Amino acid sequence: MHFTLGELLLDLVQNAANAGAISVRVSVRERNGRFAMTVSDDGAGMPAQIVQRATDPFYTDGRAHPGREVGLGLAFLRQTAEATDGSFRLQSQPGEGTTVGLDCPANHVDLPPFGDPVGSFVAVLCTEGVGEIEIAREARERSYTVRRSELNEVLGDLSSVEARGLLCEYVRSQEEEIWRR
Repeated sequence: MHFTLGELLLDLVQNAANAGAISVRVSVRERNGRFAMTVSDDGAGMPAQIVQRATDPFYTDGRAHPGREVGLGLAFLRQTAEATDGSFRLQSQPGEGTTVGLDCPANHVDLPPFGDPVGSFVAVLCTEGVGEIEIAREARERSYTVRRSELNEVLGDLSSVEARGLLCEYVRSQEEEIWRR
């Protein structure tokens, strides 16, 4: 069960990794009273008949999570869009990748909280099985972009405790900067 948008975000990035993505781009924006979250990847993509069923919570192809009989990430994201008078986007082409997005009023009572953005973004950046991950973050007319390849150059292997600690500090400083008055 997903309780926060951050958990949904991580689920979408893990879906991209399971689809063989080499590159994943994440965008999380909060501006002009709107919240928007998009995940784009260059993974295997899905044929049209799978795209039509992908948001059905009781459908799974069984490949990403063998033994699991439901797939809930896309279903929860679509449900969130519907509950908040927002929009949901799912575009995919075999061999070209997938883009999933949510855009809705930021203050809607049915919009789940984002949760811990620092923890969520660090988890996304440390997702295994993807070569490059980029997070573009915008709030209050301020923004930052972070790329895993650049972090690896500066911090080294992100699986080390030291590197993850420094990564947490860096992402926290970026979040504090966009929210400062």
